[in-house]
Amino acid sequence: MEYNTTREKLVLREYGRNFHKLIEYVKEIKEKEKRTDLSKLIVKLMNMAHPELKNQNEIDQKLWDDLHIMSNFELDVKSPYPIPEVDKLKGIERLEYPKNVIRFRHYGKKIELLIEEACKIKDSKEKESAIIHIGKIMKSFFGMWNKETIDNKVIIDNIKELSNGKLDIDIKKVEELNLFYKNTRERGSKSYQRKFSRPKTMKSFRRRRA
Repeated sequence: MEYNTTREKLVLREYGRNFHKLIEYVKEIKEKEKRTDLSKLIVKLMNMAHPELKNQNEIDQKLWDDLHIMSNFELDVKSPYPIPEVDKLKGIERLEYPKNVIRFRHYGKKIELLIEEACKIKDSKEKESAIIHIGKIMKSFFGMWNKETIDNKVIIDNIKELSNGKLDIDIKKVEELNLFYKNTRERGSKSYQRKFSRPKTMKSFRRRRA
């Protein structure tokens, strides 16, 4: 297993390790034209990964600058902009990113807000109900991002972490009563459409006429 402490330090951490790996891969390609095409694609992906940057001026040039910086200026491509000079990097205005960092992207910001509100609840029963409700949503959100299911203990640990230890629930109780189970179907699923495509009142109405 590879740990972050043993990995090579990222040049620009805001883009993550995958973008750095992609750039390293492109650097090894022999054909310059192919390197250029892939670099254009990487720049598009960089922009898609950070949609909040679209409002900034000269965003394309800044993204291409970052591409060269992450490659340690070793990426030989036909760039639409001049390659930034190493000596002038200190004067380059860095990309601005939101200060509110989401700790678990697959849960989204909504879960953090719900947990924040749940921490304010004083009644123990109401607080437990809020935890169960949040746990169900987290399990549902995780399933939308991943094919495998998430363990209930992981959900509880995530809730504890996001609440700074203020919210907790007995794992045995959750497992025995299956408290995080959500029996509702997504509206876009075929099973949902089959079950709810025809109102129940229409069925009962037809039975009465028969």
